[in-house]
Amino acid sequence: MSDNHNHKHHNHKHEKHFHFGQYLPLQEYYALVEEALRQFGLEPEKARGDEKGSWLLQKDQTPIWIDVFQNPNEPWGYFQCLAPSFQLPSDTSTQCEIYQKLLEKAHTIFGVALTKYKDWIYVRLIRELTNITIEEIMNIIARVGTFAIEIRKEFGNIGLDKK
Repeated sequence: MSDNHNHKHHNHKHEKHFHFGQYLPLQEYYALVEEALRQFGLEPEKARGDEKGSWLLQKDQTPIWIDVFQNPNEPWGYFQCLAPSFQLPSDTSTQCEIYQKLLEKAHTIFGVALTKYKDWIYVRLIRELTNITIEEIMNIIARVGTFAIEIRKEFGNIGLDKK
């Protein structure tokens, strides 16, 4: 197959290597996250995790994890904010009931995903770093924390009486 294609009104050549554009060094994104934390009135140094580009916050006894990272085989990086909401009960029929209600709940919330990892339900948002702002970082952190707490209050006790 040729790299040149003739179309009715123009000729163009397909690039064999797509260039994704330039990204700031991750350290510059770390600085954006830390400025967002300062604007929340927090001390970013105290929230830093063991690995570069990770922070741990607490909101009403709910941990909120923040990560800025890049996969080695990709030219872009990611911002992730994640909070555990509740642990699923072991009863399978109760889990089915919870999943149905969680899907209905997911239809009413915005800007986050509900995810399951092992036996926990999380509220999570992950996005590319491109064009992220301090204001957006703050909004994401607030949204993830708020929804995690709201979902725990609504779903966290379902099935606990069936043990």
